[in-house]
Amino acid sequence: MTVIYPSPIFGPVHSRRLGVSLGVNLMPADGKICTFDCIYCECGLNAERPVRLPRPTREEVRTALQHKLEEMQAAGTAPDVITFAGNGEPTAHPQFPEIIADTLALRNRFFPNAKVSVLSNATRTPNEEVHRALMTVDNNIQKLDTVCPDYIQRINRPQGHYDVAEIIKALAAFKGHVIVQTMFMAGTDAERR
Repeated sequence: MTVIYPSPIFGPVHSRRLGVSLGVNLMPADGKICTFDCIYCECGLNAERPVRLPRPTREEVRTALQHKLEEMQAAGTAPDVITFAGNGEPTAHPQFPEIIADTLALRNRFFPNAKVSVLSNATRTPNEEVHRALMTVDNNIQKLDTVCPDYIQRINRPQGHYDVAEIIKALAAFKGHVIVQTMFMAGTDAERR
């Protein structure tokens, strides 16, 4: 079963890893835009989820997040984390750095103990503006399933330029301010051919 998330704000949901997580989806609510097309994606394959709606704007994200945080504060429900995830790669949003800055300001205003997390596939980490924005969040969670280019092509299926050596260098440039996640899959590489 695939999942398409509301946009720009969803939840809060209860995450085993992160606790009470308020989701921020920077992709359209009607489909998926991603720099990968992973065969295991919970949102399905890119072609299965074409979008007709635009991405939410910086202002739409800020307004919706502020409204939800005000609502949670009034209800006495504190998020443990504000998590950028959803229907595709959050760092691919053209206003990602500005949205992160807005989110940190709102977090500090309403729930200063909450963390800000970004779940990313690492494809945009070589971009300097994206790198700087990710350095400001509490949990910079980046995916690297393997270092084998062939396996990446077959499992993650990049939707454009992807050089694993360049990604590893970009991850190292975070100087420890990064959590690397990976997907473990059953079977052997030979069984996937």
